[in-house]
Amino acid sequence: MNITKLIICCGLLSLFALQPVEAKRKKVVQKPVYMIGVGISLVDSMVFITDMQLVDSVTIEKKTKFLMDRQLYSFQLQHYLEAAYKSGPYVPCVFYSPKRKKMERQYLSLHKRYVQNKDLRMVLVDISQFRFKAADYVEVDE
Repeated sequence: MNITKLIICCGLLSLFALQPVEAKRKKVVQKPVYMIGVGISLVDSMVFITDMQLVDSVTIEKKTKFLMDRQLYSFQLQHYLEAAYKSGPYVPCVFYSPKRKKMERQYLSLHKRYVQNKDLRMVLVDISQFRFKAADYVEVDE
């Protein structure tokens, strides 16, 4: 009796193992968002803050509202800072939201935090100097 159950269980498990496994595709939407970039120099205690920018056609995951390929926007800021200021390395960070008011509050909060810190020197990066570009989203199966 036990051997029969064991054979049936092994047979069922082997059938499940042969089923093709597909990665779940993420549901994404393209929409405009507001972005702020912050780059911190590890060498000379400088903090760079970009102007708040509206970036069109950014890919957002529908369910979680997460910015897809977020690291590409960080790399854009990092490459700009390394080319313009040449005193890297820089640690970039990108903040985003589809709501303008939320980004304005975030910008003021960051600005206040770094102005109050006497150990850091803050540099504002004007929109005429640096602008985020919408990255093309390519979905990769896992």
